[in-house]
Amino acid sequence: MTPTRTGILIPLAAMVLFWALTPISIAWIKDDFSLIFQVWLRYCCSAAALWLLLLRKRTFGSDLHRCLQEKSYYVSRLSVTALCTIMFQLLYTWCFMLIPPGFGVLLYQSQVIFSVVLGIIFFSSERQLIRRRGTLYGIATALVGAVLVIVFQSHGFSVVINMGILLALGGALSWSLVGITVKLWVGERLTPLFTVTVVFTLVTMFLVPVVLMTGPHVKGTPSALKWIVLVGSGLLGIAGGQALFYYLLPVLGVITASSAQLLVPFLTAIFSYLLFGEGITVLQSFGGIMLLGGCQLVLMQKRRLIKDAAR
Repeated sequence: MTPTRTGILIPLAAMVLFWALTPISIAWIKDDFSLIFQVWLRYCCSAAALWLLLLRKRTFGSDLHRCLQEKSYYVSRLSVTALCTIMFQLLYTWCFMLIPPGFGVLLYQSQVIFSVVLGIIFFSSERQLIRRRGTLYGIATALVGAVLVIVFQSHGFSVVINMGILLALGGALSWSLVGITVKLWVGERLTPLFTVTVVFTLVTMFLVPVVLMTGPHVKGTPSALKWIVLVGSGLLGIAGGQALFYYLLPVLGVITASSAQLLVPFLTAIFSYLLFGEGITVLQSFGGIMLLGGCQLVLMQKRRLIKDAAR
């Protein structure tokens, strides 16, 4: 059954809002909780919430039966997806401990370009995309925009590629790998909710030894509000945002779902300005528009390729 327009727009808007607020929450509590503990606790809360939801779904039995029938196939592949998810979340969280949220989220939008490039590599049906001039123009525009965003930061001109920038770009690549592995190995074989619940459970399990071997994880005496923000960022930013992404992926496809993420930097920039006073220079804003515009141009070429193939 195809979702209605309202059934698509509401989760799409929620996903964008949840992801826009997540960097803000990370930056606000970065001095109170360790990197590993933040990631692990967020996924613990997310996995628990998703299991409560999943067990109430009629499709749970059929998904579980299918998964058990081919357990060697799914366990190995979903484990890879879980590892890509861990890499994404670690890099993504760490970058906002080093650079302002608005700046970091803008750089993170390069995941659109990574997704398209990886799609061309892994899916023969998408290799015609690179032959379109619009794709090449879009990639070139996005790259120039990214350079402007980096060199004209709020503190002035700088050609230094610091750790925060590398982490943001690494997180973008890792998230692209998450989407590619799901599309390549799972597709519509399992329902999105079942897939994301299993992946999050595996993430939690894989991180347990790391959490036990490292510490301390809580610095000082964080207020009850900061604990609420930490747990809430897991329930909304991870369980909410990523679960909605998994839900929208088979309905909209990687391209359209990725297009919606281009709205995230605008909301994050507003929140970051209001809470942290983060400023953006004129040249950096121009670079950001070029970066997002280039990404959107590439996504438009992908959409046209799909339409041409359907004729």
